[in-house]
Amino acid sequence: MRVLLTQHAATAHLNLMVPVAWALKAAGHDVVIAGQPDIVDGIRETGITGVSVGKLSDIAARLAAMPPEEHIYGSGYDLTEERADRLTYPWVRDCLAAWASPLAFDLITDESMYDDLVAFCRAWRPDLVIWDSITFPGPVAARACGAAHVRTTFGRDHWARMRDLFLELRGDRDEDPVAAWLEGKLARYGADYHDDVILGQATIDFLPGWSRFPMRHGPAYLPVRYVPHNGPAVIPSWLVPEPERRRVCFTLGVSGGEMWGGQGSIGVADLFDAVADLDVEVVATIAPGGLPDGRKAPDNVRLAGFVPLHALLPTCAAIVHHGGTGTTCTALVNGVPQLIVPAALYDERGIADALALQGAGITVQPAELTPETLRAGLVRLLDEPSYTSRAADLRDDAVSAPSPADLVRDLEDLVARQKR
Repeated sequence: MRVLLTQHAATAHLNLMVPVAWALKAAGHDVVIAGQPDIVDGIRETGITGVSVGKLSDIAARLAAMPPEEHIYGSGYDLTEERADRLTYPWVRDCLAAWASPLAFDLITDESMYDDLVAFCRAWRPDLVIWDSITFPGPVAARACGAAHVRTTFGRDHWARMRDLFLELRGDRDEDPVAAWLEGKLARYGADYHDDVILGQATIDFLPGWSRFPMRHGPAYLPVRYVPHNGPAVIPSWLVPEPERRRVCFTLGVSGGEMWGGQGSIGVADLFDAVADLDVEVVATIAPGGLPDGRKAPDNVRLAGFVPLHALLPTCAAIVHHGGTGTTCTALVNGVPQLIVPAALYDERGIADALALQGAGITVQPAELTPETLRAGLVRLLDEPSYTSRAADLRDDAVSAPSPADLVRDLEDLVARQKR
């Protein structure tokens, strides 16, 4: 079968999809990844055939130039909101409407991506479209060309949770801002609306079951084992021998750089002051020339630049990071305890708190971050055996999930049912 995968111009979202793309290709299927021009070089580096669709996204520059009230992060509508007193019907309805608008989804993927993706799908005729859960040109193109379609999560599924809550609270009201938004998209291509355009005919979920929300109207989940993919890389020679001291990884991922121009939740000054006198080796994924003027790394900190996390983390006793999905899941499948200072990009705080409840991590909120709180959390993570033990338990749970190769059979069955 022919399979098209698509996501907006975000490297972290692309990396989540690559193991599934390769599993499909290894099973003999014809696979193409479609993305905006910003991400085409990244697609090429995966080894999977790519196609450029839409105009340049340039999302970081556009966000930096926009007043806060003109994008979703300044709107007051946080899709990850969980406080019961805020989640009234009008608020939930308006939150979904704000995301399905130029404040969010139409800012990330404009009409040019819809046009180009529909045109490509009508020419190439995929049997299946797999789409990142905030990249709605995917399901629109699938409906326009008659393909089956499946979405993928990139974190805890707050879009489905909020949709479920909306349907619970709506009652007899005849309004649905998300359906109306998608009806307009589909009408441009002569395609009819169906509710599966919102949540897919199924949803591939890379996160463990303990992180999912209970829902009555939620999607049909296809759990799959998270397989780390960090792009092309070479293991550095210093990483081969066993470390002489306990090793700690420090990273802030890639999405912060792409979305916010490199602003992270943890400053290097706090990190350096926190670890300078600890008997550990810190490997920081910071380029040697990436420090502020006049700042020098302590002797026990290695400024390593890019290092593939799936090669680094098996040598580590702990990791300090921002709470991104790829980093969190790579640490999970390697059984590494995690100290998270959550960023404010999506659901970093939520996944950090969920991991802490599982006993395999510690959360330090950005407002509470000092060298002292960072140091205290790291010392606990390293010295209290329960964190290492629980991280090992969660690793065993994570790697027991179906592999991408197992997922291929489910996708083949879904396409067969669609054709019937």
